[in-house]
Amino acid sequence: MNTNLAVQMERLFNRRQDGRAICVAADHGYMSNVTPNVVNLSAIAQAAIRGGADGVLLSPGQAHRLARLFDAPDAPALIVRADWMNMPRLGEADLNNGVPPQHLFHQRMLSARQALALGAKAITIYLFLGTDDTIEATGIESCAQFISECRRASLPCILEPLAFGAQVTEKNLVDLLTLGARMAVELGADALKIPYTGDVESFSRLVRIADVPVLVLGGARSENEQDTLELLADGLKAGCAGCLMGRRVTQSPDPERMVRQLVQIAHPNL
Repeated sequence: MNTNLAVQMERLFNRRQDGRAICVAADHGYMSNVTPNVVNLSAIAQAAIRGGADGVLLSPGQAHRLARLFDAPDAPALIVRADWMNMPRLGEADLNNGVPPQHLFHQRMLSARQALALGAKAITIYLFLGTDDTIEATGIESCAQFISECRRASLPCILEPLAFGAQVTEKNLVDLLTLGARMAVELGADALKIPYTGDVESFSRLVRIADVPVLVLGGARSENEQDTLELLADGLKAGCAGCLMGRRVTQSPDPERMVRQLVQIAHPNL
């Protein structure tokens, strides 16, 4: 790993000298519906920062708009979503029945250098599995191009493998996510953002196979705050490096308190 890239990874994962990171995903505004957490993003981002977040994931436009929040030397790392997809708006019925490939759109939004110009310390992009070979191949090609750009720009690339579509079943979901984790690493990912596999044993296997920092994502919002805290605790028990959670934080009645609790679990020696 080159020196500049190592410095950026340290900024995100070793800010607390323990190799862990609590990150908040607040990039939903240009992929899903207009909800209060999208409209109130500035206040929520500031609450996450006050709560002690190590990183915040934003869309390119919001990264530009909220750049001032990340200027201080002790500010969390700004992570920028470098791609876009329409999956959240396809509808629950489509998702449950397997999304027809022609209905899924996935687009590059900016280059690694453009992300750097916004102040990004890392970018995040999707890798889709479980639809069809054409979409998977296109996604792999796109990820490879992003990673190549990131290497030249000394910018960490966090890949987000997602398994959905007609080929995904309850029986093969964990295997697909585990395969996706390894594929992402083989492509050159510096870290992963990935769903929890449902139990400590299978997630521990995924983390071992990945062999790069793994951030567990939160998925759908849970009304039970304890579920979120237990999800992170189980992920850490399995060996993950922390979390990159979205709606479980941004739709919380008290995002600052939620982040503070996650930070206390991941960084108990603070």
